[in-house]
Amino acid sequence: MRGLRKPWPPGDVSPDGQEARTWKQAEEAFLEGLPRATDRSAYARSTFDAMEKRKLRAVMYREQRGLCVYCERRVEEGRPTPRIDHWRPLSAAPELALHWRNLYLSCPTDTTCDCRKHDAPLRADAADADLPWPVEHAYERCVGFTSLGEAYVRTDAPLDDAQRQALVLALGVPHDAAVKDNGVLNLNHPALVAARVAALDSEKSRLERDYGNKTATRDDRIARAAALLDGTPLREFISIRVRWLERSLGRAR
Repeated sequence: MRGLRKPWPPGDVSPDGQEARTWKQAEEAFLEGLPRATDRSAYARSTFDAMEKRKLRAVMYREQRGLCVYCERRVEEGRPTPRIDHWRPLSAAPELALHWRNLYLSCPTDTTCDCRKHDAPLRADAADADLPWPVEHAYERCVGFTSLGEAYVRTDAPLDDAQRQALVLALGVPHDAAVKDNGVLNLNHPALVAARVAALDSEKSRLERDYGNKTATRDDRIARAAALLDGTPLREFISIRVRWLERSLGRAR
């Protein structure tokens, strides 16, 4: 999970062959009709489903630089097609159905991310606010990783108590004989943990290839991390790669 910028929605959200309509026009028309809806969540869902999703995804790929907003797997059109997630779910916040800052691309993996989350809010208690949108919070400063590829909430994360509890609940804990799928997003699923380790191994191999018998200095490693972050698209599991280069991985349990 990382913070990101969402500077602009697509210019036209109408299906091909229909009269062009801007995102602002669509959102204004939706909000005008929402108070009259008998079932606000159903109205929100049907309105959103009428959007030309391909045009939305085209912009989101650029915003998220090719990665799932949650797990940082690669997302690409038709491999299979990524899901458009409502960070604050329509069941709780139907008024945000067409709010651009509430929409993010998620990988379509059955056991993690949006498929796992579905309509669950990203909070620990019903009385709490949802976790801030990634456009409001730098989650790369909050989520740490162990050398075994496990994700956890950093002790120095800039979060209040409610947000910390919500993020812990969202990530879930590593699986073992007694604990399987867990957490709102299930981001410690064994497949993800293994993929992060593979990303680490790849980064180590690249460093060894480039430096051979020499030792990369801290400045060298920081420069490599910065170069990774400048790339578009970003490499899969970019956050654990950067953490390793910065020598800030946590200890495995």
